[in-house]
Amino acid sequence: MARSGGDGLGLDWWLEDAERWELLRFEAVHDEEGLPSDACRRERRDVLEALVAVPGPVDHDFARFLLEQEILLHRHAWGFSRWLEIAALLVAEHGRPEDVWLLWRAIGTSFDTWCGLPHRLLLSAGGTGSTVAHVAASGREERDGLLEHLGEMDEMTGEEAAAFVAERRRYYADGPLRPGEDE
Repeated sequence: MARSGGDGLGLDWWLEDAERWELLRFEAVHDEEGLPSDACRRERRDVLEALVAVPGPVDHDFARFLLEQEILLHRHAWGFSRWLEIAALLVAEHGRPEDVWLLWRAIGTSFDTWCGLPHRLLLSAGGTGSTVAHVAASGREERDGLLEHLGEMDEMTGEEAAAFVAERRRYYADGPLRPGEDE
């Protein structure tokens, strides 16, 4: 049974048509106190909460879209929220090498995301060896910085990386959000 997400709409509704994702797109606003926020924050967080509660992996393109929106929010505002990690986990559980770049961007969005997001998510596509090989073979501008960072991390096997992602996902799936928390 799909849990509802965003305005009482079921997850199937969001997954049926990618054009509906626009309703979850980051929209920079400022709240009543003048603090930076996102007009679609609550709806997107409802969807993320529902997605992390169902067995994964979820639709890869949808997971990437949601992570991109959380990155934009965290760039606009400050701090670190569980929702950014949940979105990152939904991407990481696919174990695709090309996702290392999006995960690296999420981690490096701000000082707070650098401190809050587990850097081990970078190794989700097969562990240290596979990730380093993928990054080293790329011609991307951020390659050298990422390789240096990966070299400073403890090594993980692919199995250890997958277990880590699954453990973090269970943590969020099993721990319901308390009223007023991380709003």
